[in-house]
Amino acid sequence: MRRILAGTVALAMVGSFQTAAAAGNSWNKIRYSGGTVVAKVNPYDWNTTLTVSPGAIVLVFGGRVTERIKPEQVTALSYGREAHRRVADMVALSFIVTPLALFGILHQSKVHFIAIEYHMGDGKPAGLLLEADKGNYRAILDALKVVTGKPVANEP
Repeated sequence: MRRILAGTVALAMVGSFQTAAAAGNSWNKIRYSGGTVVAKVNPYDWNTTLTVSPGAIVLVFGGRVTERIKPEQVTALSYGREAHRRVADMVALSFIVTPLALFGILHQSKVHFIAIEYHMGDGKPAGLLLEADKGNYRAILDALKVVTGKPVANEP
């Protein structure tokens, strides 16, 4: 009887999370640490907003530059040092490399990095390296997994 009750509670929690993810989640305590998006942001400010919904993953950098990614365009998600390495590789392979994109990628410390790799509308590969707060990185990873259907490499 306890197993049935525990299973029912677990299913209810998963269902409520998927409903919440479908409604859209938004976080504003995120830093843009580098990638293929050209956005001038202060690397010391938490000035990026991430909104995850079934229709789109939307990033607003410093209130000025907006990047909209369709969940089906996402090719990979990663966390931690794996995220750092994968986006560094993506930027190195891209045709447009700016010093701003490389600034965050060369900096290493004990933080919660989340990488989103995707294809742009023209089919070119792109990537973002985000630094999440210790209080929201798990929720962001869970929302991205549900919306994109992709596993997170090196998940905590």
